[in-house]
Amino acid sequence: MSAVARIDTATAVLSLPAPLHLGAMTVTRREYSAVQVTADDGTTGIAYCLSREAPMTEIVERLVAPHALGAETDDPAAAWERMLRGSAIVGRVGLVRRAIGLVDIALWDIAARQQGAPLWKLLGTGDAPREAMLVAAYPSPDRTPRAVADEVLRQAAGWSQVKISRIPDPAYMRELLAVLNAELPSTTGLVVDVGFGWPDADTALAEITQWGDPRLAWLEDPLLPEDAAGVARIRQGSGLPVAVGDEVTDPAVLQALVEVGGVEALRLDVVAIGGITPARELIAWAAERGVPVSGHVYPEVTAHLGIQVETFARGVNPYDPAPSFITEGPRFDGTITPLATPGLGFGIDPAVFRFGKD
Repeated sequence: MSAVARIDTATAVLSLPAPLHLGAMTVTRREYSAVQVTADDGTTGIAYCLSREAPMTEIVERLVAPHALGAETDDPAAAWERMLRGSAIVGRVGLVRRAIGLVDIALWDIAARQQGAPLWKLLGTGDAPREAMLVAAYPSPDRTPRAVADEVLRQAAGWSQVKISRIPDPAYMRELLAVLNAELPSTTGLVVDVGFGWPDADTALAEITQWGDPRLAWLEDPLLPEDAAGVARIRQGSGLPVAVGDEVTDPAVLQALVEVGGVEALRLDVVAIGGITPARELIAWAAERGVPVSGHVYPEVTAHLGIQVETFARGVNPYDPAPSFITEGPRFDGTITPLATPGLGFGIDPAVFRFGKD
């Protein structure tokens, strides 16, 4: 029997080529937080996440790690319950749940490594190639719709879906969507990420009517996820499929979106929802209702869950610098195939994340 002996954290800040505007948010850099969990037999597990400028490592150290130390590594679900209960007075959802998610993912990595098996085998999801969505481009006012469309089209072959972000200029969006709808391969669906950019359903519907007649695989995160009724109105009023869930930490929010008929698919952030332990439960719940689940970033982890995986164009899209510190991991070629390597099957560069060092 093995137990958690040590939990180390680290932070890395990586620059972006220019500010990224998504909805009402502006991202000027990518800050990542990571954990390394060590069992008393020396086995280690890792996890990382976008911190979104929140003090994730401090939350792990102060509110989560004390409840994980000593937990048995062959039962991550029991350790998850200890972490949730131990931090319940300030946690349950929000940043504390994200911190629990980091440690939970690392614990599943350890559990699989100790069995000498890939995590997908431990989870029973199989090793078939996963359907994948490529984050292809972020439109901006200084680039023409044609230039953005060409960037997307250069990358689209072989991917079941490609994603762009919304720019709050209806004329620009109308032109861009017209080109992509006309020129994308018929086998490639188009996703538009609004990034919670509209304040309400009326505003959203008024703008969508100015986009012409777009054909979308889905419209992503049009409103704050808690506005399930508003999201349902957008889906019904626009006739467009809708998917919501990025950064959601409360499973009840995702369940409400399904129950009111607001979404075509659920978006699932495996870190934000609290890790692999609650993600498995939510995926099973959605499957019972016939609702597909799509992963939000972290493709190296999501690939083990048996759901659609999201990835940026590796080495092409500069707004995702994570590949610069990830070693090994699954193959990306239009689909994503998890490897047979024990555990999660990837590592992170110790020169970027200096665990246990000042």
